[in-house]
Amino acid sequence: MSVRDEIKEQQKKLKGQGFKAHWDYFWEYYKIHTIVAIVVLIFVIITIRDVTDNKPYAVYSMFINNRGMDTQNILQDGFAEYAGIDTEEYAVIVDTSSNFMSSIVDTTSVATSEKLMAMLAAHELDTIVADENTFGRYASQDTFIDLRTLYSESELESFGDKVFYVDQGYIDYLNSDEYTTYITSGEYDKNNKYAVMAAKYEEDFTYQKVAKEDMDDPIPVGIILDNSAALKSCEAFPDEAPIVGIAVNSQRIDNAKLFLEYLMK
Repeated sequence: MSVRDEIKEQQKKLKGQGFKAHWDYFWEYYKIHTIVAIVVLIFVIITIRDVTDNKPYAVYSMFINNRGMDTQNILQDGFAEYAGIDTEEYAVIVDTSSNFMSSIVDTTSVATSEKLMAMLAAHELDTIVADENTFGRYASQDTFIDLRTLYSESELESFGDKVFYVDQGYIDYLNSDEYTTYITSGEYDKNNKYAVMAAKYEEDFTYQKVAKEDMDDPIPVGIILDNSAALKSCEAFPDEAPIVGIAVNSQRIDNAKLFLEYLMK
């Protein structure tokens, strides 16, 4: 049996067994690749700084699962003009190099997660744009700022159904000892709706969008870009409406808001 066929056979066996089984398999076969990916990540961050001549960022946006061929250049130039940013003094970065597949743990997805965490830890990330499944995953990990701290109630209402909410109760469950016990044992309280949601995600890796009215504590964390002229111009997400959110520890909030509003037009 070829290596490729063996991998396909293993993936069939792992189907429906949840994240831990996938992760154990991944780590056994790809731990060297992961270490290499982390080293490459560090190199990429350094290279970005070198390319921009160490200019301070005006904004740094990470696009995950972008499909446009020229998204980076189109949006960097478009936002710089929109916000009146002097690119001789400041760098506008639209990073389109990251991809994430929730259905399988592979080197690309791990590298994206590592990169995102590294950028957050360095306080260098301002916004993230991603498809709903990926955005929902990271929103559940407390990655995005509560938009109520940036917009008034009337402003949020003016966005209508474009606001993406996450339930704080679900975030809290994922940070709980109960969830940790579930990950290690596979046992969970079937009467706890958050435990059921988490278990369902571990089965098929699909984010379950919940209506705002069905949440215990809805937190607005993103804007659904279903009619963005900027994104249409570069075909970044041709088959679905992506979501944009502002990183929870962005150090350039004003420009992050401007970038979000630029994408909403």
